Amino acid sequence: MSRDLPSGWAEFEIGELTEPTRPRCAPQEYPRLPFVGMEQVESYSGRLLGTVSSSTMKSTAFQFQSGDILYGRLRPYLNKVLCAEFTGLCSSEFIVLPPMGTFEPKYLAFYLRTDGFVSFANQLNQGDRPRVSFDQISSHDIPLAPLAEQKRIVAKVERLLEKVDASRARLEKVSALLKR
Repeated sequence: MSRDLPSGWAEFEIGELTEPTRPRCAPQEYPRLPFVGMEQVESYSGRLLGTVSSSTMKSTAFQFQSGDILYGRLRPYLNKVLCAEFTGLCSSEFIVLPPMGTFEPKYLAFYLRTDGFVSFANQLNQGDRPRVSFDQISSHDIPLAPLAEQKRIVAKVERLLEKVDASRARLEKVSALLKR
């Protein structure tokens, strides 16, 4: 896909930026590590809603490190993408994307949550439990800003999301007042 990009920007395929290389493991082998399931990642926001103990999990999991992106491959329309801020284990329904090279992982996570990417991933498979694979999304082009610009973009998006959260909290207070 060819686009007109600002000076200094370039297009890269997702597979040029990351490749799933984290090992599968039995969660019981790492009982002290937190476990992230699909239900612990909020749709669209990428907010972590909590973790559970790995020792309670039965099926195999993937290890991840801080800075890795957890991309929810099951039902891509649910838009579950988390940029990990700690080391842990996650459901095999995530594709663990460790960054390769120099780019801001949160920039890629924000991109994977865009409507355009969600639409792209959603049309790849059909059925009641569609799943995408890394091979299906690896050749998708993304516009990549220079690193300093990526960091500015991430900071700006995070500030805007903080304002959204604050507004949402105020609306919930108003709703409670109206009920009274």
